[in-house]
Amino acid sequence: MSFSRVVRLGCCVTGTALFGAKAAWSADWSKGDQALPFFGQLKSLAASINKRFPSILSARAICSENISIKPWNWDWDGRNPPNIRTDASLQNEIVIPKPKCTRHLLFIRHGQYHYAKEDSDCHLTGLGRQQLECTGMRLRELNFPYRKLYYSTMTRAVESAELVLNHLPDVQAEPSDALREGAPYVLEPPLVYYQPTPKDIEEDGSRIELAFQRHIHRADVKQEADTYEVFVCHANVIRYFVCRALQFPPEAWIRFSLDHGSITWLVVRPDGRVTLRWLGNSGHMPPELISVQ
Repeated sequence: MSFSRVVRLGCCVTGTALFGAKAAWSADWSKGDQALPFFGQLKSLAASINKRFPSILSARAICSENISIKPWNWDWDGRNPPNIRTDASLQNEIVIPKPKCTRHLLFIRHGQYHYAKEDSDCHLTGLGRQQLECTGMRLRELNFPYRKLYYSTMTRAVESAELVLNHLPDVQAEPSDALREGAPYVLEPPLVYYQPTPKDIEEDGSRIELAFQRHIHRADVKQEADTYEVFVCHANVIRYFVCRALQFPPEAWIRFSLDHGSITWLVVRPDGRVTLRWLGNSGHMPPELISVQ
């Protein structure tokens, strides 16, 4: 018997036992336990379970509640083709061009760096350079037809991009101030050790949101082939992009972390559907090279 079948059987038996236990707990026992020995045992089991785990017998899947689900916004990038009905009196049908290709967006977090007050002094550590060498080799091994590489203009991102480009010599690179690190949105829950001011959030958030709108959208209607683009930037920027692209609450960006040199892969389909292939994937590095701070 396969492992999955064993698991399913175990869940079935457990569920049946709990159902019977609950039924036994609420049954009419006027006939006495001796007349119904099996249910008497179940009643005892139910009492024991209810004592140790008070909520287990009343637990229900969250989806069974009467909840309101927020539908996917198909026009999240402002590029959803309008639905136009053809007038019966028109001889020629109106044809609206639609995207037909997929965009693959690969986001690379910079390598570990020396923290300093001035950005010009925030150079990669030896470990950080090894991390980006591994990432550059990984991108080369994937052998995708990379269209372009965008990189933040902060020192640690510039040095990281240079190391990646050593392995992708034919890929055109473009610096972007919009991809610089910052506080993209309010933090929920807040952190004691990182408290950006409202001004920081307003300035950084506007810039990073602009970068999102500029780079993350479905393919142009004239695009004839799927594209792959690389972005070398920062953890806060990447996490915010992921939340926005998946239509998660933007304040959730602070709730997960990304390893240095890791790869996050977003896929934007021509109909506006977005999927996350990888999130902070650092599996191409040996364990001793993995770091997050």
